[in-house]
Amino acid sequence: MSKQSLKSSREYILRISTGGICLALAFVLSQLKLFEMPMGGSVTPASSLPIIVYGVAFGPVWGFVISFIFSLLQLIGGYLYTPFQVILDYTIGYTALGLVGFAALKTADRSKLHGALNRFRGASLLKILAFTVVAYVVRCLSSVASGVIFFADYAEGAGYNSALTYSLVYNGSFLLADLAILAVVMVVFYMVLPSSRQDNTLVSIQKYTAEFIGTFVLVFLGCGTAMTVGCDAANGGGYILTALAFGLVIVAMAYSIGNISGCHINPAVSLAMLISGKMTIGDFWGYVVFQTLGAATGAGLLQYLFGLAEKADMTGTYNAAGEMTAWGLGANGLAGVNDSIPAAIIIELLLTFIFVLAILGVTDSKFKHGSFGGIVIGLALVLVHIMGIGFTGTSVNPARSIGPALFAGGAALSNLWIFIVAPLAGGALAALIYMGISKNQEAKAEVKADEKAEDKE
Repeated sequence: MSKQSLKSSREYILRISTGGICLALAFVLSQLKLFEMPMGGSVTPASSLPIIVYGVAFGPVWGFVISFIFSLLQLIGGYLYTPFQVILDYTIGYTALGLVGFAALKTADRSKLHGALNRFRGASLLKILAFTVVAYVVRCLSSVASGVIFFADYAEGAGYNSALTYSLVYNGSFLLADLAILAVVMVVFYMVLPSSRQDNTLVSIQKYTAEFIGTFVLVFLGCGTAMTVGCDAANGGGYILTALAFGLVIVAMAYSIGNISGCHINPAVSLAMLISGKMTIGDFWGYVVFQTLGAATGAGLLQYLFGLAEKADMTGTYNAAGEMTAWGLGANGLAGVNDSIPAAIIIELLLTFIFVLAILGVTDSKFKHGSFGGIVIGLALVLVHIMGIGFTGTSVNPARSIGPALFAGGAALSNLWIFIVAPLAGGALAALIYMGISKNQEAKAEVKADEKAEDKE
């Protein structure tokens, strides 16, 4: 046998054996039910992770083969009703995941024999993640279509008015959990096998990871405190405790991840920084994605831990018998404004405006505020929470609202758009107004700096 044919044989053996391992791992993970969903049932995040890694390492053709076999295994396992459903719910989605490598890697890199993991060295990790997100969206949409067609009875039994809403919540939950786990794994790969070319990927990943951690902590401790102590009129002390929890998280994170990412942990803050020219559009989207993933992970873990400990969610909905009928998870809502959408929009816009304005002022590099910026920002968040909790539960942060709403479902999800649009509008307004009112002051500060420099000379 020639060296070339031996090399080719080894390549096929490597691809087939690695594919078998990834396939077995994916199937085992798909049968482990790790997270219980708010509408009943459970899902397993990361069951498709081995297929994604395989597709990136060996290319789209082999990724498709593995994804197709995996979808057939799901049908054989008896979890799907018809061949049509397996095509809709698995084959289409997992084929998209298997094709991730096509956009991420060069053809020459996929044909090399030695060092499958070294193929990551020739690709931008951000590109891999970006195209994986696209593939996951395809996967999610195909599952949503399957849910609408096949699970209308489940939706009705879970208290949802439509199978579409039910399927969006269900699939959105494991979609975000999968992406969070995938992001962590890819970061580890990248740190172990850094890129062979000069780029800023690692710096960006460090910043995005910091934002993920910060937003996770914000939701986990802030919403977790609300779930523990309650925030209703009968338990007024919960207002202050919850407000302090959110504010103290900002203080803690500002002095831990602030030097890495600036500690935005809030899409409204990131938007204000983008408008102010303090970050690029690429970093803005990276921040927003990882902030949202962090918030969703925090909310999902809260639901899992409270359920595991059989602990009451004080922000949930209860019937006359004292039985919880729906999770609250500290989600924002309209109960405090008697379901008035205009009132909710106004309060969220103004509170976000005040909060972001304080951030822009205290972080302005042209004006020295010492090392107390984190404390000031944390206290500003406490301030807006003290008033806002009684109205909307205080969002002022789209990511903080998205995470709990995805798992709480119901009204929290249907009203979510308010807590995305209003805070973003408030953050943008704060940036525009601060730029306008500080412009002349910045010029004076520059003149003073120049005069001091001349005096020293």
